[in-house]
Amino acid sequence: PSLLIEPGILKKVKRVVVIDHHRRAEEFIDDAQLIYVEPYASSASELVTEIIQYMDEDISLNPLVASALLAGIEVDTKNFVFQTGVRTFEAAAFLRRSGADPGLVRMLLQDDYDTVLQRAQVVQSSEIWFGQAAVAIMEEAVPHSAVIAAKTADILLSVENVKVSFVIYAVPDGANISGRSNGDINVQVLLEQLGGGGHLNVAGAQLKGITVEDAKEKLKGLLQGYFSNQI
Repeated sequence: PSLLIEPGILKKVKRVVVIDHHRRAEEFIDDAQLIYVEPYASSASELVTEIIQYMDEDISLNPLVASALLAGIEVDTKNFVFQTGVRTFEAAAFLRRSGADPGLVRMLLQDDYDTVLQRAQVVQSSEIWFGQAAVAIMEEAVPHSAVIAAKTADILLSVENVKVSFVIYAVPDGANISGRSNGDINVQVLLEQLGGGGHLNVAGAQLKGITVEDAKEKLKGLLQGYFSNQI
């Protein structure tokens, strides 16, 4: 619930449906009438697209909704690179036939100028650890910090020889970590040791009651142990 853009919406609705492609974490929406969790799917957008196709009712998507779902798939797969299977392309094809507009998708995924600057500053502060891990921190909580951290981790993963990337960012009650991997290192297994979870390529962790510097030291110790065992 804490990861919802608007947590208060749960108190305003009578029926809640949870559709997710992340493994169930300790914090979860327990009173949902329907829970559909499929970790092997590329994205929640892929799952929603499949549900629409299998429903008895003839549901006609308008171009905006189809484009929004396609944008969701593109974001989570990093433009059809990670966690992408036949189901993913079939969902994308259905959305394109339903009116999804690649130009509109691109527009939906654009960032404002301030966000681009913030992300650039985080990249500039990054460090390379153990020759394979790129790590950056955001010491001050800013609007949409989770999104900025996630996109920055994606950028850091594109650096030569980097196999895994992390961005640690401040939140009101502690520090969170956004992790990415090129597939050679299981970032989910790593961050599970800090109470987090996710997928092989994408994972995160929430560390309550500590600073970003404390979180940085915890992560450094974790990676040091990991890379020492790889030698």
